[in-house]
Amino acid sequence: MTLFRRLALLAVALLCLPSLALAASAKTYAVAPFAVHGPEKYQYLSQGAQSMLESRMNWPGHLAPMDKSKVGSRLAKAPGSEAEAKKTLADIGADYLAYGSITVSGEQASVDIMVIGQNGQKWPKNFTTKMGDLIPAMERTAQSLNNEIFQRPAAKGDAAVNQMNPNFVVNQTNQNQKVYLNPNFRYAGPADSPGVWRSQSMPFVSRGIAIDNLSGTGKNEVAILGDHSVQVFAYKDRQLLPVAKYEVPPNIKLLKISTLDINGDGKAEIIVSSRYFKDPRSFILQLDGNHLKELYKDIKLYLNVATVPPDFSRQLVGSKGDPKDLFVQGVHNVIFSGGQPALSTRLNLPSKANPFNFVYLPEKSGYKVILNDDKDHLVVYTAKGERVAATEDQYCGSAIGLEYDSLMAPMEKPKSDYLWTYYYIPLPMLVTNLDKGDRFELLVSKNISLAAQFFETFRTFSQGEIHSLYWDGVGMSLLWKTRRIKGTITGYALADIDNDGQKELVVCINTWPGATGVYARRTIVLAYKLDTTSMSQPGEFGIDMGGQ
Repeated sequence: MTLFRRLALLAVALLCLPSLALAASAKTYAVAPFAVHGPEKYQYLSQGAQSMLESRMNWPGHLAPMDKSKVGSRLAKAPGSEAEAKKTLADIGADYLAYGSITVSGEQASVDIMVIGQNGQKWPKNFTTKMGDLIPAMERTAQSLNNEIFQRPAAKGDAAVNQMNPNFVVNQTNQNQKVYLNPNFRYAGPADSPGVWRSQSMPFVSRGIAIDNLSGTGKNEVAILGDHSVQVFAYKDRQLLPVAKYEVPPNIKLLKISTLDINGDGKAEIIVSSRYFKDPRSFILQLDGNHLKELYKDIKLYLNVATVPPDFSRQLVGSKGDPKDLFVQGVHNVIFSGGQPALSTRLNLPSKANPFNFVYLPEKSGYKVILNDDKDHLVVYTAKGERVAATEDQYCGSAIGLEYDSLMAPMEKPKSDYLWTYYYIPLPMLVTNLDKGDRFELLVSKNISLAAQFFETFRTFSQGEIHSLYWDGVGMSLLWKTRRIKGTITGYALADIDNDGQKELVVCINTWPGATGVYARRTIVLAYKLDTTSMSQPGEFGIDMGGQ
């Protein structure tokens, strides 16, 4: 071997020494499933807490989780005692083992975490928190453990996070991250904030909004649902110009507006779900020049458009009505048989699902089903129908109420002062993936109203926000939200309203002139630009800001 070759090999060996030393010094750890003490519905926290703590303790080059294939079945359940934990640690050959328990009582969770090392050292942690704050509390505890055991420095977060719009408030996922404002502070932004387009004030009250290529020209139009009308507008010169209008009789109650190209002609049709006394009476419209013509009317189904697995394509769905319980159980795909809409395959959904209150939230292993219950809470189900979580906060509340009474005989006519029970049609739950990552987000509205907290039937809200939520393995967590919006949110969409090739977050509101001036309400449309020029990974979760 020549001297040159020997020197080259020696140089390569010397270069490899730091990385080999680093690999040799890296410690390993394992996290056992948590023991859960409480109602059966919270048993999913066992593996959820295990997975979350395992990901938070990971410190590349210093601390790595054990290969699960090597651990095998030796970590199938939580250790029952410290002696059992020490034996498990010795069996798997890791440097550290973390295990613990979660005790759920009402809306409170008590968490005990223990980390033990091969040398017999122990690091106990315990805390009590609300169920909704469980994940942030566990994240803080994991950071504390890393600091105490491994002297891990705090994450660098001195640079301001790029936000896709300054009118969005970003959730802080670590203490050093600089953002525009802590989401715990509620505030309203000025009407002329940069990044927000605002339409002219329009002299009618809105109930919903849909944006799609209705004309077949390749440009989007805006369809707004009113109390007794459907109106189509075109965006031009920073205004919404009227294109067409369709009116219905006063005894038809309009509930929901959506769009879909149902006949494949390149033009999206407008699907309107409505009610005539106690029965569904939906209809489908098509834009023809400056007119809206009926393609189908008097459809005896409640209709909506949903994104349906396995390919998560947009499909027309619906269900039959029931005079006593509003909806016949089961939501179905809708096909056109004999020229008329008809129910087809039933969707895999929980029993309380109806055409308006569900979405499928895709994930790596399949999907979750999110239901908006009759109290405006978001309830999370697995694909097998197992309920795994529910939000404390209320979302998607609307003022579109359907009266019903399951105890009343079908043919009985109530008196004028009859006390009905009301079901309120929820506002949309929009599933999106703004950062093009492997985690989907859910865009929902949140009403801000002191009166609504005390009066169940008070549904005209003076202000609100749009929240972006994500499934964190245990519950739905906040990713970002808009600044407070003055007015009642009546609908929203992710769509290219100005036809510039980029989608905007579009929000339709009714102005709020005060409780005594509800008859003076008007409609305004807001559009938030989404800046996708920079993405940042938020800690382990972070702020994934971007455009769809």
